[in-house]
Amino acid sequence: MLLFSACKKDDFTSEQWSAKAEEKKAEIDKLIASEKCENLNEWNIEKVNNFWCGHVYFPVHKRFKSQFNKLWEEYLALRSNEVNAGIKEGIIYEPCEEYILFNSEPTQLSCVNGKAKLLYIKDLSLSESKIRIAPLKIKIDKYLNNLTCSGTENWGTTILLKDCGVEHIAYIRTAERPEIMKDIALYNSLKKNIIEREKPNCSTGKYTYPKGVKCVNNKPVVELSE
Repeated sequence: MLLFSACKKDDFTSEQWSAKAEEKKAEIDKLIASEKCENLNEWNIEKVNNFWCGHVYFPVHKRFKSQFNKLWEEYLALRSNEVNAGIKEGIIYEPCEEYILFNSEPTQLSCVNGKAKLLYIKDLSLSESKIRIAPLKIKIDKYLNNLTCSGTENWGTTILLKDCGVEHIAYIRTAERPEIMKDIALYNSLKKNIIEREKPNCSTGKYTYPKGVKCVNNKPVVELSE
C-alpha cells in the first residue's frame, strides 16, 4: 500500500506563502527580462496596486501585457495568503503609515544593454536633483506663506526633510489628497537624494513629534513634543 502525504494550502505557513510569492515575483522579472528592449514605443510603464500600500511600477512590453497582469494577480493572491496565515500564527501587521512622504514614481523608461529599465529619483545626479528641487521649494514656501488659521480648519501635519533633521509643517486636509502633498513627496525624494550624496555632518538632535496645530497671529503653527 502506498501512502501519500501532501500539505493542504491551509497548512502552509506564512513563511512558505512568502517564499511562493517571491518565486512568483521572480517569474515576473524573468518575463520582463526575456523581451529585448529596442523600441521604447513598444513598452509602457505599468502602474499596479501594491499589496499593502501605494503602487509599484514595471516596464511592460505590449506583447506580454496580459501575461504580466495574470502573474501580478497571482502574486497578490499569494501575498494575501501569506498575511492570512500570519494572522493565524499571531503575527500583528501594522497598517500603512506615511510618516514622511516620498515619491515612488519612475522618472524615465530606458533601454539599457538591450533590457528595459525604469529610472527613479535615486538615479538622478546631484546637480539634476538640485535643479529639480529649487522650483518645488518655492512652490511649497508659497503654499505655507498663504495659509491662514481661524481655528475652524481641518489641519494635518507632515514633514519636510532638511539637510539635518526635519521640519514639521501644517496643511489643510481635504476630501481628496491635497495637490501640495505630491509636491512635498517629490521634494523629500529629491532632498533625500541630495543628502545621501552630500553627506552633511549632522549632530544627533532631540526627537520631536507633532501634537497638533494651533493658531498664532492667524497663522498655523505645529505644536511639538519631545
